[in-house]
Amino acid sequence: MMVKELEKSGKPVVHITAMTPVSQAIGVNRILQATGGIPSPMCDPKASEEEQAQQRYRLISTAVKALSTDIKEQTVFY
Repeated sequence: MMVKELEKSGKPVVHITAMTPVSQAIGVNRILQATGGIPSPMCDPKASEEEQAQQRYRLISTAVKALSTDIKEQTVFY
């Protein structure tokens, strides 16, 4: 998986996914549980455009916090 290759090169990576168990199984270090499900992980496609924008903003904000968090073991962020 591309995430593991980027981590090997020393770059911190946050994997935003609706399939958290898969990311855990392959050993991704920073995992962010997506909110929208497998077909649309970044937001709820049934929500209004404004709500979708807010959902994406919250998700990306959490990802930035996860990138700046010092971790010692695999961590799932919500």
